[in-house]
Amino acid sequence: MQITRPLLVAAVLAASLPAGAAGPDDGYLDLVPYFTRVDGERDTDPDALGLRAAYGWGYEGPWYNEVQIFGAILETNESEMTDFYMSGIGFDVAYNFGDRQWYTPYLLAGVGIARNDVIPDVDDQTEGFVNFAAGFTTEEISRRGIRLRAEVRYLHDFFQGGRNDWQLGFGVSIPLRCPPPPVVAMAPPPPPERGPVEVKMADSDGDGVFDRDDRCPDTLPGAQVDSEGCVIADQTITLEAVRFELNSDRLTPGARDELLTTVRALRSQPGTAVEIAGHTDSLGNDNYNLRLSQKRANSVRAFLISNGIDAGRITANGYGEQQPVASNDTEAGRALNRRVEMRFR
Repeated sequence: MQITRPLLVAAVLAASLPAGAAGPDDGYLDLVPYFTRVDGERDTDPDALGLRAAYGWGYEGPWYNEVQIFGAILETNESEMTDFYMSGIGFDVAYNFGDRQWYTPYLLAGVGIARNDVIPDVDDQTEGFVNFAAGFTTEEISRRGIRLRAEVRYLHDFFQGGRNDWQLGFGVSIPLRCPPPPVVAMAPPPPPERGPVEVKMADSDGDGVFDRDDRCPDTLPGAQVDSEGCVIADQTITLEAVRFELNSDRLTPGARDELLTTVRALRSQPGTAVEIAGHTDSLGNDNYNLRLSQKRANSVRAFLISNGIDAGRITANGYGEQQPVASNDTEAGRALNRRVEMRFR
């Protein structure tokens, strides 16, 4: 029986398997040719060659299982043809002294069934066997994760009352984990279609003229300007936040903050002349209201001059209750009439 033929087929199939770098728990297929020192009781040549294939897998820590199949040719030199074949299948348990990533020694023990095929066939027997081995596996020697394996194995075959063979094997250990599938590069999605881009132009003072075209920045709110952002003459702006203490020409803190904005506006338009006009409601004496409105207009003018505005550009006049903008019959109307205006000339 040609028992070496299936082993050679197994070797070819194993060599063609795709393999990656195996981890500690991955399966592997080992192909180990071995030299046998044959028991003298077999009446064959003392030396023989064989081949062992083993499928192994880790199951807990350093412990591994292996299923082996082997075959050997033993010569008797009693005829011109081979007349003694030995084959078997078995199950082994191995303990690895390491993680199988580097040089890893191991011990192995197992049992199985061996077939001794002797010519003439009257001596054929199928018996059990036990075997023990010590060996090591190396680190990976190729990018496919292949390692080398070497071992010494003792096999006790129960053929004809018991035979003891010693085997020295050296082969390869092939990992069975397939490499990950290749990563297919995906084409990037096309960029989204972009419509017309709206360019927002800055207009810091809100006068309707973009900053890049504005020759007179810091225009007061509500002022009408020309195409270059400069205030048009002959218009009046009410300084809404300019207030005074009761029956006084003393500016409130909020009024001072408002007038600082007015200072910046006048600085940006140095060719502009203005009149500060003070107004009151109708409550109280007419002459008193006229004098109070003049004092308040003067107070605003003085503040502007003290902050760097040329005195020649500013006049101040008080009109008392003479120019109301709302009815003095209601509190709301009187509040509107108590005001300070800036009139551009």
